Amino acid sequence: MVPLMMDAEGLLKPLRISTKACVEGQSSVAVAYSGGVDSAVVERIARETATTVCYTCAVRGSHDHSRAPLSAEESGIELKLISLEREGLTALVSKACSALNTEDPLKVAYSVPILCVIDECEQGVVLVGSGADELFGGYAKYLEDGDPESSMEKDLDKMLAENELLRVYARSVGKRLEAPFCAPEVISFAKGLPLDRKLGAGNRKIVLREAARSLGVLSHDTPKKAAQYSSGVMKEMKAMAKERGMDLREWTAELAAKGRRIP
Repeated sequence: MVPLMMDAEGLLKPLRISTKACVEGQSSVAVAYSGGVDSAVVERIARETATTVCYTCAVRGSHDHSRAPLSAEESGIELKLISLEREGLTALVSKACSALNTEDPLKVAYSVPILCVIDECEQGVVLVGSGADELFGGYAKYLEDGDPESSMEKDLDKMLAENELLRVYARSVGKRLEAPFCAPEVISFAKGLPLDRKLGAGNRKIVLREAARSLGVLSHDTPKKAAQYSSGVMKEMKAMAKERGMDLREWTAELAAKGRRIP
């Protein structure tokens, strides 16, 4: 069997190619940064070609709000922390509903931090770590799945469709959203890996974490936390919906309707 380190090096080759293509011509790029392994790997590789500025958009008191600055400091990363207050969060939820054409709270909550970075960053290109979980088995549910590869494939298709809608929004405000993990060469490499390089013995994203370790990424073994929860966005959305006496889906639908009425 090919040693894990060789597969990790194999992953870094297409990932470097895709990241370089994403940042080509840019002296500085923004990275949507949570402090987790996916965004940290993207930042570390992008740093080889351009100056990176990381942005974390999160609710005060959330995991990302407290952890991302510590991770950035430990790694020597320039970070701009944006605290999501209720008024701004409500506007972003409405915007996410419109951009994704959905009222699904889960999709909306995941997209809010990305939309926030697109709106707030000074750079013309925003890099995200999207795709890593679907390609390398980042979600805990895959460990219990009877056919994880099929589920990962379906989840990847959904993620790519949603990411394209976010790219359309970015272009509408004069920016580019780029996901290096979603490049064809990276997807092809990931699909060619045996499953035990992704999942096994309770571990997830095995080869990606090894690649991150080889890059010197300090968060290479940080446990996965889904962005909609680690950012505090989902929790805050639920709290605001409850205060209105509505379930979360009703509240999201109301904001979606308001967004559609805005000329």
